[in-house]
Amino acid sequence: MKRFRLSLVLAVVLAVAVAVSLGATRASAGKGDKVVVEPGQKVEIALTSTGQFGPGFKEGPFNAVMMAIAMHPTIRGFPIQVKTVDIRCSSDPVPPATDVLNRVAATAIVTHVQNTAVIGDFCSSASQVMLPIYEEAGVVAISGSATRDNLPTLAPTVFNRTVVSEGDGGEAWFAQVTGLPSVQDWNHYHGAFPVSGPTSDFDSLYFDAATLLLDRLQQVSKIKDGNLVIDRKELAKAVRRTTDFPGVTCTITLDPKTGNRINDPASLAGCAG
Repeated sequence: MKRFRLSLVLAVVLAVAVAVSLGATRASAGKGDKVVVEPGQKVEIALTSTGQFGPGFKEGPFNAVMMAIAMHPTIRGFPIQVKTVDIRCSSDPVPPATDVLNRVAATAIVTHVQNTAVIGDFCSSASQVMLPIYEEAGVVAISGSATRDNLPTLAPTVFNRTVVSEGDGGEAWFAQVTGLPSVQDWNHYHGAFPVSGPTSDFDSLYFDAATLLLDRLQQVSKIKDGNLVIDRKELAKAVRRTTDFPGVTCTITLDPKTGNRINDPASLAGCAG
């Protein structure tokens, strides 16, 4: 895999000048399984995050997602908005208060009809509660850090991840990926976006999750009567069909049955070289 070059950094810095608003927007009415974005409105994406483990675990993934958006600031000319949603992580068994908080967060995401997708959830314990809610609403989710093996069963059509499951590589895979030259190079750029912003080891995986999502949104969205129309079912299918996607964390292929990232030692060996 070719390393990022200075030109990429310059492109990111220039793209930051493009207005990517984080404020609230007026929601137009969704129509069934479709999200309809009217002229002057934004393509909305939810990012679930937590500051429980330090600011890097909240701000790092957010800045990584914003870096991806700076490189791809619109979907067919419509600007993109990201809104963070706070969640809570915990060990099993999940405390009732945490369970309720995460259910409320997931419900808020899916009832806001303009949310096209979720980047997250950050932790598996939250996903245990939130994924069934996404599944029922048909809202696609792409996580860069939730690794529990059973998660695909909770959202069989909408759950995906750019990290492998615990049973398919676990910590050894994670150490290999985060040590790749492409990831090390990307970390230098990420550290300047913004300068001295807190980071986490998962950030490159969230950059890939956001980049993949933006690519698929561009692929499936259509302009109709001046509006941008995004079919959630088509988006879910397009994400699941991902093969050989050129990520910072090496080539990404998702299992079409589960949404799991496939552990590909041959590909990783090539990226390491």
